[in-house]
Amino acid sequence: MANDYLLQAIEECQDRKLNNQQEEQRRFDHAVRLCPQIKELDSKRRDDILRGLRLAMEGIKPEGIEDSTRHINEEIERLLILHNLPADYLEPVYQCSQCEDSGYVGQAPKTLCDCVVKRYHSLLSGEEETPDSPSFEHFDLNVFPETALDSSGTTQRRLMQVLKKHCERFADELPKGKLNLLLYGPSGLGKTYLLKAVAKRARENGIRTLTMNANTLLNHIRQAYFAREEEVDQPYYSVDLLLIDDLGTEPLWENITLEQIFALLEHRIQNGLHTVISTNYNLENLQSRYTRRIYSRLLDQRHSLVLQFQGQDVRLAKRES
Repeated sequence: MANDYLLQAIEECQDRKLNNQQEEQRRFDHAVRLCPQIKELDSKRRDDILRGLRLAMEGIKPEGIEDSTRHINEEIERLLILHNLPADYLEPVYQCSQCEDSGYVGQAPKTLCDCVVKRYHSLLSGEEETPDSPSFEHFDLNVFPETALDSSGTTQRRLMQVLKKHCERFADELPKGKLNLLLYGPSGLGKTYLLKAVAKRARENGIRTLTMNANTLLNHIRQAYFAREEEVDQPYYSVDLLLIDDLGTEPLWENITLEQIFALLEHRIQNGLHTVISTNYNLENLQSRYTRRIYSRLLDQRHSLVLQFQGQDVRLAKRES
């Protein structure tokens, strides 16, 4: 269930904070072994800070504590450098500068930090971002043949160049521009790659994303449907950019699949949230499988950019070469 992944993301953040605190202690112990005077200075700094807090609580303005603390910090840095350690060796250790690995940001009531949400969505989608993850920068047009697709002479490579440009513009315009992007056509033509490239560019621009295979997405929706619990988290309804890969691979459950897909798309359109969908179905088969209501949401020109992929299956060509 989605809630389990959310708890896992929070627990991982808490574990990371604990590990970082242990690393901070290890560094402090190491520095003190090299220079015992650092421990004395650290104790004095702590005493000064506590004294300042007590005075402030009594309504008395602390005098001289700020200058004293600054001088102590400077002396500790001098001693660290003197013993061949970095000046910031005893600074707090954390991976996320927003929440300092606490997992939460803001004042009460605090909200989940983006680092937790990103990890949560990664667990939910089953995908980890790596340096080799699909991106517009790494999109290789040379894998597509220079074969003409029609009498106009347009080649598959030229078509993919145009489609990539449209996808990149869609990603760069977020959170403005068209709400929906539909990528359709036979398998092996680069739809999934460009869908994931859109997701990567969006994240780089500060947009929260969630990428899910259609089958996985509908499984989560079905579990939430039968759970009948308001507290079941369903991030696909609220995430800034939802990317659904391989629409059409999910099973059609009576009175569930079509209704839930329609409800999801309608909710996201009404709330101005962006959705990218890839499918191997052609438009005729899409309408036949998903009914006119869903079909109209996907192809509504007011909200949707629709891109058709054509040509030779480049994955099959690679295997045969």
